[in-house]
Amino acid sequence: MSAVREWAASQDSKLLEAVAVNNLGKWKTATQMTALAILLATRDSSHGVAAFAVGSGVALLYTSAGLALWSL
Repeated sequence: MSAVREWAASQDSKLLEAVAVNNLGKWKTATQMTALAILLATRDSSHGVAAFAVGSGVALLYTSAGLALWSL
């Protein structure tokens, strides 16, 4: 997406407005990074990690995917 924004900036200001950064994209990135951090932290099951932590990581990952589709 960064490459598309860079290309749009070199073409036309109207085109640049069409691919401007949106708050949905920022929320998507935040949920995605949080989900990945949780899932990476809970990948070793020898620590007795609760299923709730894994479930919340997966739920955040699905939320991130939904936000990605919504912000297209």
